[in-house]
Amino acid sequence: MTATHTPPSTGERRTIRVVIVTAAVVLGLALVAGLTAVAVGVGSTRIVADAQPLPADLRVLNIDAGEVPIAVRILTDDDATEPRAEMRFISTAGNRHALDITAQADSARVTVRGQTPDWFRWARAGEVRIVLPPGLARGLTLISTQRYGALMVDTDLDRLEARIDNGAVALRGAARTVEIHNQRGAIHSRAPIEVRDSFSATGIEGKISVDFQDPPPPRIRATLDRGSVELGLDGDGPFLVNASTGEAEGRTVVRVPRTSDPGEAVSEITARAGAGSVVVDRT
Repeated sequence: MTATHTPPSTGERRTIRVVIVTAAVVLGLALVAGLTAVAVGVGSTRIVADAQPLPADLRVLNIDAGEVPIAVRILTDDDATEPRAEMRFISTAGNRHALDITAQADSARVTVRGQTPDWFRWARAGEVRIVLPPGLARGLTLISTQRYGALMVDTDLDRLEARIDNGAVALRGAARTVEIHNQRGAIHSRAPIEVRDSFSATGIEGKISVDFQDPPPPRIRATLDRGSVELGLDGDGPFLVNASTGEAEGRTVVRVPRTSDPGEAVSEITARAGAGSVVVDRT
């Protein structure tokens, strides 16, 4: 049977043309409105810079970035005679951003003050740098809290505690203990890290990818509700590994020397992804 195509009537053609023209106008107005909002936002931005000293005998540093989408970088400077906090931020008109530092004895709190418009929230709009003398850094406890952005640790610390809701944590250096919770995002090492006592990385969704120097810490925990967990271990072990995924199609791979005896294990490792993959391998 051959289908018969009936051309649209004059009225139908007119209706189709009206719909097309109306759609084009609406799309054009939406595009212009969006570009206007961005142009107004970009046109009203300015760069804010701030730098303040921290206590010379600093032992505990608490960083609170609040709602500000910013990268926090921790690093050492061999020429530094005292610790300091520096900030460079792209700020919008009517929104003042600054570092608020309070100190007491051998502890300090660095708070990033300011409001960020919604259209700017998912951009990394600046950086806070904590510059430390190397000797001071090795005895420092760092506690960092962020809603958006990134934390980059490029030095040796005594203890690291970090919580970030949406972003990334990048690690390099050494610490006695490391405890990180990143709800949605990545936790990774840019080089094998040295951790002496314990390492914990948890999250809801994202990726954990961390390599450890030999010897690894006695306790390693890396868990996600959804995502992938990849741990790299050096040395001959043996390791007590509890690795699992919560779904039938999830992938679990362990390629390191193993033991079931806690007394024999050089490290006890828990690696779990509720939905995703888990790999424990040699570095």
